[in-house]
Amino acid sequence: MKVANRGYILLEGGAEFGGRMADPDRQAIALAGGPDVPISIIPAAAAPDHNHHRAGKNGVRWFQSLGATNVTVVLLIDSSSADDPEVAEALLRSKLIYLLGGFPHYLGQALGGSRSWKAILTAYRSGAVVAGSSAGAMVLCEYYYDPVTSKVVRGLNLVNRICILPHH
Repeated sequence: MKVANRGYILLEGGAEFGGRMADPDRQAIALAGGPDVPISIIPAAAAPDHNHHRAGKNGVRWFQSLGATNVTVVLLIDSSSADDPEVAEALLRSKLIYLLGGFPHYLGQALGGSRSWKAILTAYRSGAVVAGSSAGAMVLCEYYYDPVTSKVVRGLNLVNRICILPHH
């Protein structure tokens, strides 16, 4: 029986572009195929407080500072854009997909069941690195603690049998 190819998963705690994650992020770039592969930054978790543009630009600058040459912000900011075929296609071509921090419940609701989530899963199964920081890391797990509702809720389940609480 042949086992399907899988990519790598990187779960980071927060303050993703403050310098402490340089080594893990360089490793993620290497595992994705090197500095010239397509890297997609997803800023959806920062959209509720209108920080998605700034957060996305910070992500691009960060990965460029680590030597990456093909970094873009994918304007996935809500459930409508998560179902946009062009957004999903951009994610499908990506070799490193990075979900930024912010509001985990919002991010999970935007991505869950969408074309973009299906594209992320396909990219991962084809060898892409899927990374998340803070809210981005939380929703990738089977369960996460939602600080807004103070409840453990179901995540997107890329990492099953795990509940992550990066700031608690």
